Amino acid sequence: MKILITGGSGLLGQYLNVKLSWDNEILSLYNKNPGNCKNYASKEIDLSNKEKLDEIFITFNPDVVIHTAAISRPELCDSLPSEYVTEININATEHIAELCARYNSKLIFTSTDLVYDGDSGGMMSEEDLINPVSFYAETKIKSEDIIKNTFDNFVILRTSLLFGMGKNHSVNNFHNMILSFRKNKKVKLFYDQYRTPLSLNEASEIISQLINNNIRNITINFGGMERISRTELGEIVCRAGGFDTSLIERTSMYDIPDLHKVADVSMNTDKLNSLVIKRNSLEESVTKILKDLL
Repeated sequence: MKILITGGSGLLGQYLNVKLSWDNEILSLYNKNPGNCKNYASKEIDLSNKEKLDEIFITFNPDVVIHTAAISRPELCDSLPSEYVTEININATEHIAELCARYNSKLIFTSTDLVYDGDSGGMMSEEDLINPVSFYAETKIKSEDIIKNTFDNFVILRTSLLFGMGKNHSVNNFHNMILSFRKNKKVKLFYDQYRTPLSLNEASEIISQLINNNIRNITINFGGMERISRTELGEIVCRAGGFDTSLIERTSMYDIPDLHKVADVSMNTDKLNSLVIKRNSLEESVTKILKDLL
Protein backbone atom coordinates (compact mmCIF):
# COMPACT_ATOMS: atom_id res chain seq x y z
CA MET A 1 0.00 0.00 0.00
CA LYS A 2 1.22 3.52 -0.79
CA ILE A 3 1.03 5.81 2.24
CA LEU A 4 1.71 9.54 2.36
CA ILE A 5 2.59 10.91 5.80
CA THR A 6 2.52 14.63 6.55
CA GLY A 7 4.41 15.84 9.60
CA GLY A 8 6.79 12.94 9.08
CA SER A 9 9.49 14.46 11.28
CA GLY A 10 7.11 15.21 14.14
CA LEU A 11 6.63 13.35 17.41
CA LEU A 12 4.11 10.84 16.01
CA GLY A 13 5.29 11.06 12.41
CA GLN A 14 8.69 9.54 13.11
CA TYR A 15 7.06 6.57 14.85
CA LEU A 16 4.75 6.15 11.84
CA ASN A 17 7.74 6.19 9.47
CA VAL A 18 9.27 3.26 11.32
CA LYS A 19 6.07 1.25 11.74
CA LEU A 20 4.46 1.75 8.34
CA SER A 21 7.63 1.28 6.29
CA TRP A 22 7.72 -2.40 7.25
CA ASP A 23 4.85 -3.46 4.99
CA ASN A 24 4.10 -0.40 2.85
CA GLU A 25 5.62 2.06 0.43
CA ILE A 26 5.74 5.34 2.32
CA LEU A 27 6.51 8.91 1.34
CA SER A 28 7.14 11.09 4.38
CA LEU A 29 6.81 14.89 4.21
CA TYR A 30 8.65 17.24 6.54
CA ASN A 31 9.32 20.94 6.92
CA LYS A 32 12.90 22.02 7.77
CA ASN A 33 13.89 19.34 10.33
CA PRO A 34 14.05 15.93 8.58
CA GLY A 35 14.25 13.79 11.72
CA ASN A 36 14.28 10.14 10.64
CA CYS A 37 12.58 11.01 7.32
CA LYS A 38 16.05 10.94 5.79
CA ASN A 39 16.02 7.16 6.28
CA TYR A 40 12.96 6.78 4.05
CA ALA A 41 11.53 8.16 0.84
CA SER A 42 10.75 11.74 1.83
CA LYS A 43 10.30 15.30 0.63
CA GLU A 44 10.74 18.70 2.23
CA ILE A 45 7.65 20.85 1.80
CA ASP A 46 5.83 23.85 3.18
CA LEU A 47 2.21 22.69 3.23
CA SER A 48 1.04 26.12 2.12
CA ASN A 49 2.64 25.30 -1.26
CA LYS A 50 -0.43 23.89 -3.01
CA GLU A 51 1.34 23.37 -6.32
CA LYS A 52 3.95 21.13 -4.71
CA LEU A 53 1.23 19.17 -2.90
CA ASP A 54 -0.57 18.70 -6.22
CA GLU A 55 2.64 17.40 -7.77
CA ILE A 56 3.18 14.93 -4.92
CA PHE A 57 -0.32 13.49 -5.32
CA ILE A 58 0.10 13.24 -9.09
CA THR A 59 3.43 11.41 -8.91
CA PHE A 60 2.94 9.31 -5.76
CA ASN A 61 -0.84 8.74 -5.98
CA PRO A 62 -1.25 7.52 -2.37
CA ASP A 63 -3.80 4.94 -1.26
CA VAL A 64 -3.81 6.49 2.23
CA VAL A 65 -2.82 9.90 3.56
CA ILE A 66 -2.03 10.29 7.27
CA HIS A 67 -2.22 14.01 7.97
CA THR A 68 -0.45 14.76 11.26
CA ALA A 69 1.26 18.04 10.27
CA ALA A 70 0.13 21.13 12.17
CA ILE A 71 1.29 23.91 14.42
CA SER A 72 0.30 21.80 17.39
CA ARG A 73 1.35 23.63 20.56
CA PRO A 74 -1.51 25.87 21.72
CA GLU A 75 0.85 28.50 23.12
CA LEU A 76 2.82 28.61 19.86
CA CYS A 77 -0.40 29.06 17.89
CA ASP A 78 -1.18 32.07 20.06
CA SER A 79 2.23 33.65 19.50
CA LEU A 80 2.27 33.30 15.70
CA PRO A 81 0.23 35.41 13.25
CA SER A 82 -3.27 33.94 13.05
CA GLU A 83 -3.15 34.07 9.25
CA TYR A 84 -0.12 31.78 9.20
CA VAL A 85 -1.63 29.31 11.68
CA THR A 86 -4.85 29.28 9.64
CA GLU A 87 -2.91 28.62 6.45
CA ILE A 88 -1.09 25.60 7.89
CA ASN A 89 -3.73 24.12 10.20
CA ILE A 90 -6.90 24.78 8.20
CA ASN A 91 -6.26 25.77 4.59
CA ALA A 92 -3.62 23.09 3.98
CA THR A 93 -5.96 20.48 5.51
CA GLU A 94 -8.74 21.60 3.19
CA HIS A 95 -6.48 21.23 0.14
CA ILE A 96 -5.28 17.81 1.27
CA ALA A 97 -8.89 16.67 1.76
CA GLU A 98 -9.76 17.89 -1.74
CA LEU A 99 -6.77 16.02 -3.19
CA CYS A 100 -7.75 12.86 -1.31
CA ALA A 101 -11.26 13.11 -2.76
CA ARG A 102 -9.85 13.67 -6.26
CA TYR A 103 -7.38 10.78 -6.13
CA ASN A 104 -9.55 8.40 -4.10
CA SER A 105 -7.16 8.36 -1.15
CA LYS A 106 -8.29 7.49 2.36
CA LEU A 107 -7.55 10.32 4.79
CA ILE A 108 -6.58 9.71 8.42
CA PHE A 109 -6.53 13.06 10.23
CA THR A 110 -5.17 13.65 13.72
CA SER A 111 -7.35 16.08 15.64
CA THR A 112 -7.16 16.62 19.42
CA ASP A 113 -8.94 15.87 22.68
CA LEU A 114 -8.67 19.59 23.44
CA VAL A 115 -11.78 20.20 21.32
CA TYR A 116 -13.94 18.91 24.20
CA ASP A 117 -15.46 20.87 27.07
CA GLY A 118 -12.95 20.50 29.87
CA ASP A 119 -15.50 21.28 32.58
CA SER A 120 -18.01 18.50 31.83
CA GLY A 121 -16.48 15.86 34.05
CA GLY A 122 -14.47 13.91 31.52
CA MET A 123 -14.80 10.55 29.78
CA MET A 124 -16.27 12.37 26.82
CA SER A 125 -17.84 10.46 23.94
CA GLU A 126 -17.47 11.51 20.32
CA GLU A 127 -20.95 13.08 20.46
CA ASP A 128 -20.37 15.13 23.63
CA LEU A 129 -20.05 18.89 23.98
CA ILE A 130 -17.38 20.64 21.94
CA ASN A 131 -15.90 23.72 23.60
CA PRO A 132 -12.35 24.52 22.44
CA VAL A 133 -10.64 27.11 24.63
CA SER A 134 -7.57 27.63 22.46
CA PHE A 135 -7.05 28.84 18.90
CA TYR A 136 -5.22 25.57 18.21
CA ALA A 137 -8.27 23.49 19.17
CA GLU A 138 -10.51 25.78 17.12
CA THR A 139 -8.38 25.10 14.03
CA LYS A 140 -8.81 21.36 14.58
CA ILE A 141 -12.61 21.59 14.82
CA LYS A 142 -12.76 23.72 11.69
CA SER A 143 -10.54 21.20 9.90
CA GLU A 144 -12.76 18.32 11.02
CA ASP A 145 -15.81 20.11 9.58
CA ILE A 146 -14.02 20.83 6.31
CA ILE A 147 -13.05 17.17 5.91
CA LYS A 148 -16.61 15.98 6.63
CA ASN A 149 -18.01 18.42 4.08
CA THR A 150 -15.48 17.42 1.40
CA PHE A 151 -15.91 13.64 1.13
CA ASP A 152 -16.63 10.53 3.21
CA ASN A 153 -13.45 8.47 2.95
CA PHE A 154 -11.91 9.69 6.18
CA VAL A 155 -11.06 8.70 9.74
CA ILE A 156 -10.74 11.54 12.24
CA LEU A 157 -8.71 10.70 15.35
CA ARG A 158 -9.27 12.97 18.34
CA THR A 159 -5.84 12.36 19.74
CA SER A 160 -5.17 12.39 23.47
CA LEU A 161 -1.89 13.14 25.20
CA LEU A 162 0.73 11.05 23.39
CA PHE A 163 3.69 10.00 25.50
CA GLY A 164 7.00 8.31 24.90
CA MET A 165 10.55 9.17 23.98
CA GLY A 166 10.90 11.56 21.06
CA LYS A 167 13.11 10.64 18.14
CA ASN A 168 15.90 12.94 16.93
CA HIS A 169 14.89 16.59 17.50
CA SER A 170 11.33 15.86 18.69
CA VAL A 171 10.67 15.84 22.43
CA ASN A 172 7.67 16.07 24.74
CA ASN A 173 7.01 16.56 28.43
CA PHE A 174 7.19 12.83 29.13
CA HIS A 175 10.59 12.61 27.43
CA ASN A 176 11.91 15.54 29.49
CA MET A 177 10.45 14.02 32.66
CA ILE A 178 12.36 10.77 32.12
CA LEU A 179 15.60 12.64 31.48
CA SER A 180 15.13 14.69 34.65
CA PHE A 181 14.33 11.66 36.80
CA ARG A 182 17.46 9.92 35.52
CA LYS A 183 19.49 12.96 36.62
CA ASN A 184 17.72 12.99 40.00
CA LYS A 185 16.12 16.34 39.18
CA LYS A 186 12.67 17.43 40.32
CA VAL A 187 9.80 17.78 37.84
CA LYS A 188 6.64 19.87 38.13
CA LEU A 189 3.56 17.90 37.12
CA PHE A 190 -0.10 18.93 37.06
CA TYR A 191 -2.37 17.20 39.54
CA ASP A 192 -5.55 18.91 38.34
CA GLN A 193 -5.68 18.14 34.60
CA TYR A 194 -7.02 14.79 33.41
CA ARG A 195 -6.61 13.05 30.07
CA THR A 196 -6.48 9.51 28.64
CA PRO A 197 -2.83 9.18 27.52
CA LEU A 198 -1.71 6.84 24.77
CA SER A 199 1.87 5.78 24.09
CA LEU A 200 3.46 6.70 20.78
CA ASN A 201 4.29 3.04 20.18
CA GLU A 202 0.64 2.06 20.50
CA ALA A 203 -0.58 5.07 18.51
CA SER A 204 1.51 4.06 15.51
CA GLU A 205 0.42 0.41 15.86
CA ILE A 206 -3.28 1.34 16.01
CA ILE A 207 -3.01 3.63 12.99
CA SER A 208 -1.33 0.76 11.12
CA GLN A 209 -4.34 -1.39 11.94
CA LEU A 210 -6.84 1.32 11.00
CA ILE A 211 -5.27 1.62 7.56
CA ASN A 212 -6.26 -1.96 6.83
CA ASN A 213 -9.66 -1.67 8.50
CA ASN A 214 -12.51 -1.01 6.09
CA ILE A 215 -13.97 1.95 8.00
CA ARG A 216 -14.76 5.43 6.75
CA ASN A 217 -16.74 8.53 7.60
CA ILE A 218 -15.96 8.14 11.29
CA THR A 219 -14.64 10.19 14.21
CA ILE A 220 -12.84 8.22 16.92
CA ASN A 221 -11.56 9.13 20.37
CA PHE A 222 -7.91 8.14 20.03
CA GLY A 223 -6.62 7.58 23.54
CA GLY A 224 -5.77 5.07 26.22
CA MET A 225 -8.06 3.26 28.62
CA GLU A 226 -7.27 5.17 31.82
CA ARG A 227 -8.25 8.64 33.04
CA ILE A 228 -5.21 10.07 34.75
CA SER A 229 -3.41 13.27 35.72
CA ARG A 230 0.16 14.07 34.77
CA THR A 231 1.15 13.64 38.43
CA GLU A 232 -0.32 10.13 38.46
CA LEU A 233 1.47 9.32 35.21
CA GLY A 234 4.70 10.49 36.81
CA GLU A 235 4.07 8.20 39.77
CA ILE A 236 3.68 5.24 37.39
CA VAL A 237 7.02 6.16 35.80
CA CYS A 238 8.66 6.28 39.22
CA ARG A 239 7.32 2.86 40.16
CA ALA A 240 8.32 1.30 36.84
CA GLY A 241 11.75 2.94 36.72
CA GLY A 242 12.66 2.82 40.40
CA PHE A 243 12.78 6.61 40.69
CA ASP A 244 12.04 8.48 43.92
CA THR A 245 8.50 9.92 43.93
CA SER A 246 9.81 12.88 45.94
CA LEU A 247 11.18 14.13 42.59
CA ILE A 248 7.58 14.96 41.60
CA GLU A 249 6.44 18.49 42.48
CA ARG A 250 2.65 18.50 42.41
CA THR A 251 1.64 21.66 40.56
CA SER A 252 -1.69 23.22 39.64
CA MET A 253 -2.25 24.23 36.04
CA TYR A 254 -3.53 27.52 37.48
CA ASP A 255 0.02 28.26 38.64
CA ILE A 256 1.18 28.52 35.02
CA PRO A 257 0.47 31.91 33.40
CA ASP A 258 -0.82 32.07 29.81
CA LEU A 259 -1.74 28.37 29.86
CA HIS A 260 -5.12 27.42 28.42
CA LYS A 261 -6.84 25.83 31.41
CA VAL A 262 -8.47 22.52 30.47
CA ALA A 263 -9.36 20.51 33.57
CA ASP A 264 -10.64 17.23 32.16
CA VAL A 265 -10.72 16.10 28.54
CA SER A 266 -10.44 12.40 29.31
CA MET A 267 -12.23 10.39 26.65
CA ASN A 268 -14.53 7.39 26.43
CA THR A 269 -12.82 5.05 23.96
CA ASP A 270 -15.58 2.46 23.53
CA LYS A 271 -15.70 3.12 19.79
CA LEU A 272 -11.98 2.38 19.50
CA ASN A 273 -12.54 -0.75 21.60
CA SER A 274 -15.29 -1.86 19.20
CA LEU A 275 -12.72 -2.06 16.42
CA VAL A 276 -11.03 -4.86 18.41
CA ILE A 277 -7.82 -2.92 18.80
CA LYS A 278 -6.04 -4.01 21.97
CA ARG A 279 -4.22 -1.48 24.09
CA ASN A 280 -1.92 -1.94 27.03
CA SER A 281 -2.38 -0.50 30.48
CA LEU A 282 -0.39 2.61 31.27
CA GLU A 283 1.81 0.55 33.58
CA GLU A 284 2.60 -1.87 30.75
CA SER A 285 3.23 0.94 28.24
CA VAL A 286 5.55 2.84 30.57
CA THR A 287 7.45 -0.33 31.49
CA LYS A 288 8.04 -1.08 27.80
CA ILE A 289 9.29 2.45 27.13
CA LEU A 290 11.75 2.27 30.01
CA LYS A 291 12.90 -1.21 28.99
CA ASP A 292 13.57 -0.04 25.43
CA LEU A 293 15.39 3.03 26.74
CA LEU A 294 17.65 1.14 29.11
